Amino acid sequence: MSQYAIMVDLERCIGCKSCEASCKLENGVPEGRYRTKVIWINPRNDKRLSFMSMPCMHCENPACRASCPAGAIYKRPEDGLVLIDKNKCIGCRYCSWACPYGAMGFDAEKMVADKCTYCAHRLARGEQPACVAKCPGHALHFGRKGELLAKASFEKRKQRDVNIGKAGPSTFYLERLKP
Repeated sequence: MSQYAIMVDLERCIGCKSCEASCKLENGVPEGRYRTKVIWINPRNDKRLSFMSMPCMHCENPACRASCPAGAIYKRPEDGLVLIDKNKCIGCRYCSWACPYGAMGFDAEKMVADKCTYCAHRLARGEQPACVAKCPGHALHFGRKGELLAKASFEKRKQRDVNIGKAGPSTFYLERLKP
């Protein structure tokens, strides 16, 4: 398996929330719900505001999948995407509580879990996820994880460690260049 990933360049993210808006439009996500979010952070030792786009991490060892009593969450073997079979989902929300990244949402109208799929329907057409395609700062990059990591290494970019427990997130972040 060659895992898909999104690489987020924290130096280039301007906090515009185009990724949020394009995801909502592409996937019909209603107001008040998100499949990807931008958080604004200002660490105490940093005088600049920083931003982080937070889609699903499509983990190597997804806690959401392990917690699902209905077996509705699965990992596609061909590309590592973590997806939900909404016909099997019983709406218990255990997956939401288990996700250490807060990436799992809930559709209260349909009573099923909902989350970022890296726009699997667009990938099937050979297109990039909507968030990546619409990012004006080119902060989001999509591809095979190994290729994205090689690109980051070639550019001598440092990766921010966001791994919680043994999750092994596929979405990863490149540190800012300037302190």
